[in-house]
Amino acid sequence: MNNKFPAILPGMALLFFFPMYMMGQTETAKIFFSSDTVPAIYLGIDFTRAKLINDEKSDPKIIQSEQFNGINDLIIHENKKYDVQEAMHRKYWTVDRAEVESRNLKTNFDSLKSSNENDLYRLDKTDIDNLVSHFNYGNHTGYGVLLIVEGMSKTKKIITIWFTIIDINSKKVLFASLVEGKLGSGFGFRNYWASAIKNAIGEVKSDKYEAWKTSAGVK
Repeated sequence: MNNKFPAILPGMALLFFFPMYMMGQTETAKIFFSSDTVPAIYLGIDFTRAKLINDEKSDPKIIQSEQFNGINDLIIHENKKYDVQEAMHRKYWTVDRAEVESRNLKTNFDSLKSSNENDLYRLDKTDIDNLVSHFNYGNHTGYGVLLIVEGMSKTKKIITIWFTIIDINSKKVLFASLVEGKLGSGFGFRNYWASAIKNAIGEVKSDKYEAWKTSAGVK
């Protein structure tokens, strides 16, 4: 994978509707935001808690077995278009999606679909903490960046994603913020929802990261 930054390996500003959490070791979160030279491991997009809302035509078994990791592949292979690294202001960025790929394949496809729009915003601090604490980080240490998809609404045409910063050593969430991404255009399930993820990444890049940085006490 090609990237403008050197270290690549293969493999709550909004207060009302978009919660943001500083959890546990706030000073450690502050260190992350204090310098773009602090390295991070990109862990990919976790769909294990995702709800696909008001999409009657899609086959949940195919989505679980093919599309979730297909979206992860697209984000990496077209990293200039879906630039999580740039959005998170990291000069040193390692990619390891092994755990999300394994987890996504174990998602219960029978419970994937929903007709409740409230499923876009149902997760809270405890849910995010629990997911992160049970994640397998292998031999990695330091900071991890994990995107956790909460909801995908076909009718509202949005995706909701938790952008999380993790202390891998302690398996603790240091920072988590919910971001909306609006659907664009795209042919097929993968490209359709990737357009919304691209929009969410763009939101982080354009202004949310700076707001997060300020909330961490970094000027």
